[in-house]
Amino acid sequence: MTDRRDRHNKIQRQRFHTEENNMETESTGKPRRFRAAVLCLLLLFCAAAGGWLYFSTRHMTDYVISWEKPAAGERGESTTFKGYELFSEGVINYSKDGASYSDRNGDAVWERSYQMDAPRAFVNGNYSVICDIGGTSAYIFDDSENTGSFNTSMPLITAAISSEGVVYTVSTDGSAEYINAYRADGSAIDLTVKSLITGDGYPLCISASPDGSQLITAYVSIDGSSVKSQVIFRNFDDIGQNADARRIVGGFSDEFAGSYVGKVNFSSDEYSQAFFDGGIVFFSTRVLTSPEVIARADLDDEIRSVACSEKYVAVIVEEQNGERPYRLMIFNADGGVAGDASFDMQYTGFDISGNEIYIFNDSELLIFTKSGREKAHITTDEFRISKVMKGNLPSSYTIVSGNDHIGINLQ
Repeated sequence: MTDRRDRHNKIQRQRFHTEENNMETESTGKPRRFRAAVLCLLLLFCAAAGGWLYFSTRHMTDYVISWEKPAAGERGESTTFKGYELFSEGVINYSKDGASYSDRNGDAVWERSYQMDAPRAFVNGNYSVICDIGGTSAYIFDDSENTGSFNTSMPLITAAISSEGVVYTVSTDGSAEYINAYRADGSAIDLTVKSLITGDGYPLCISASPDGSQLITAYVSIDGSSVKSQVIFRNFDDIGQNADARRIVGGFSDEFAGSYVGKVNFSSDEYSQAFFDGGIVFFSTRVLTSPEVIARADLDDEIRSVACSEKYVAVIVEEQNGERPYRLMIFNADGGVAGDASFDMQYTGFDISGNEIYIFNDSELLIFTKSGREKAHITTDEFRISKVMKGNLPSSYTIVSGNDHIGINLQ
């Protein structure tokens, strides 16, 4: 009886130890698996961070061609084309005989023939208008087709288009200038604003807000022996009807005393800029009835070139006392300083696309980030650079070379 009880107690002790070992294995196994999972996540995070750091800080000086889509005729030939404009997800090529739009993969989206003596393309978002400056014809496009066309009764001076396809034109009869408006299909909007050149001055540049309701115009005139510039804001929405007959809701001239305003730009419905030979004035139209100056950048050196996007504006100035002849200055749309850099490359092209700035000539390309860091500098004798677009991958770009498109990967 005692032996049986001893055997029973021994079996119970063995079972207890077995269960205890199993519980210990389970209790220690879960933390081990948890630690392994955390370690894997940390490794993935470190790899991702390292990859981001590598791609965001490396400087590239070489490239490989990944694809080519040559046009008919001699490769790279562009003698028939007058200009190029970045547009939507691609580029517009335009000439006296017509225009075409190709996406970043080099595929043709639309083509349109016409006859113009002095064509000029104006773009905003997914809309563009090509006008015959000094003539009377204009064609409107979106990113899929030619949406409309129109003719003016007087010669065109300049134009602007909103991202919703509203076109504003400035035309003249020699003694006065007239602002007219058109829909994306080319039909006229019942709106005409007349200004006397002897009073307001000569309208050099206009820009439309993305929604098409606001227009900013730069005028220049001669006051005695000095230049007089003024920037006028107009509102063509219901708010503007409460202003004067010319829809003026704001005007600025003291900010540009003795200076020449060469360009105005609407970055968004709220922010706009005026570029003059002494710097940049930044405006806000958050209060539609009362535009105001919110920032000013005074520049000692002459502005040589201007580029604008929805978020940023950039200028290139000629440095008189710097080690390098050119300085790139980048600003947020509201006037905050984003970055700057100096360079010594002679250039013919200057664009902002997304968070990057492209500066180039026929054989060289400089790419800067929005903070002014030089991301790439390549030199080529394989093709001629007419325009640059971002590709589908982080280091891929599409080069417009005349009528041809060439995909490259930077290294």
